[in-house]
Amino acid sequence: MVSTKNEDKWLSCKYDKVFKSIMLSNNYLFLNALLSEVIGTKEEVINNLSTESKVKNIKEKVKIMDILVETVDAYVNIEVNSNINRIIKKRNFKYITTFYNQFTGNNTFYNNEKKFYQINLNYRHGGTIKRYDYFMQDSHINQKYIDNLQIVEINMDYLKKLWYAKDEKVNEYIYVLMLCLEKEELKILRKERKDDDIIMDYEKAMNKMNSNFKFNWDYEEDNKLLANSFRLEGYEKGMKKKQVEIAKNLLKINLPIDKIVEVTNLSEAQVQKLM
Repeated sequence: MVSTKNEDKWLSCKYDKVFKSIMLSNNYLFLNALLSEVIGTKEEVINNLSTESKVKNIKEKVKIMDILVETVDAYVNIEVNSNINRIIKKRNFKYITTFYNQFTGNNTFYNNEKKFYQINLNYRHGGTIKRYDYFMQDSHINQKYIDNLQIVEINMDYLKKLWYAKDEKVNEYIYVLMLCLEKEELKILRKERKDDDIIMDYEKAMNKMNSNFKFNWDYEEDNKLLANSFRLEGYEKGMKKKQVEIAKNLLKINLPIDKIVEVTNLSEAQVQKLM
């Protein structure tokens, strides 16, 4: 059920369901604009792929990625993250490695012709860096171990701060910025860039969707998974703290390190750091 409060609310693309609906409409007009800014591709989306991540057994729930598309040169996964932390990063990394594995190998050879991107549009990211790029590479000579896999994180809140401050650094990500703007903010952006047809079309599409489309804003399952993960993280931290305290006490009575490792399940290196 959609509450009356949500029916009256104008919803931006910071909500993943709105984002998916808008990005996969209008012949991918807005999605192509986003890809052009973030990964520099001039190729248009040619295929919208299944976003269901493979599961290992019938009891495991299907994991749904936000967007997975194909261009002439690349496969691109895009995730909208209401916050970013260690758990969300692990989940997103699972997504990109799963589809990399799915589309790279076949029965004849490993295909390295296309690039693979994951674009994370992050909210509540913090910091004053608008973009982060991650590669699998050597830490000494910066040589890429895999040359066709890249993760990009965009700090959406910081983009908005740059726009409010009228900082020119935001100009390279205008089509990304518009996704996080509320109704009145989007009007201001459209007036500032009155000759930009993409922004004008985006505003029309968003207004139409918000007035005519009913979304089921049931995030109960996702919130449950996140809450369970956060509880597990807290439990693991508490257990590690307890193990460290036990190890310190055992060191005081000169118990051999190998015995302390056996009792606490800490590694030998972790125990040695406590000495």
